[in-house]
Amino acid sequence: MTKPKKIEFHVGHYGDGTGARGFVDEVQYARKFIKRIYDICISNGVPATFYEDKSSKSQKQNINNLVSHHNQDRNGFIVSGHLNASGSVTELGIGAEVLYYDQAAVAKKVIDAICSASGLKNRGAKKRTDLGVLVATFEPAILIEFGFVNSKKDIELMDKHFEVICQAVAKVLAEHIGYTIKKEVVNVEKPVEAKVMLNDTKSIPAVIIDGRTHVQVRELADLLGLKIVYNNESKITKLYEVK
Repeated sequence: MTKPKKIEFHVGHYGDGTGARGFVDEVQYARKFIKRIYDICISNGVPATFYEDKSSKSQKQNINNLVSHHNQDRNGFIVSGHLNASGSVTELGIGAEVLYYDQAAVAKKVIDAICSASGLKNRGAKKRTDLGVLVATFEPAILIEFGFVNSKKDIELMDKHFEVICQAVAKVLAEHIGYTIKKEVVNVEKPVEAKVMLNDTKSIPAVIIDGRTHVQVRELADLLGLKIVYNNESKITKLYEVK
């Protein structure tokens, strides 16, 4: 088989809220990972494309659109980004896995890289013959399940090790098509000044970093009229109602 000339990334499903939901939204979270891995590849000169289906109205239509998109050529390696789900929410870790149809070797390398970088439980590379993006596309493909939306531990590990996971996956994928990730391109988002307001009157300063709003605990306590107690030995900050 001819070595692929580029990596074709896509986000699973067809928009926010159309995949699994738990502690996070699958589509939003998968988009964050896939877009970052794509950016690392592009920054290192690795040929890659990024696609997200936002027009479909059903899962069946979405699969057809993804297959049609990738089948426009036959010189790429497809990487589909997802998160998994199972039952009710849990504090425990469940893990990550990579699905494949005929790409066992690279699937194993990718899942091993993810779990080595993050501490996520390694559920392995799993052969699947029932997924359209794996069996109906002309090009070779893998489907990454970065973790479980209903696992608090999985989300914590993915958040904590986001950048190293993305760097590790990008490195494996680049090597698979004959390229090398020579440098780490760290995605440092410049903080954006913001405010948090109470009842449209009182406010405290805040900053937005990577889509999240951060405030000082002491200032938040003052805003809400709470007493703050910090234990330096245990590193625990407690907030109490003032009666």
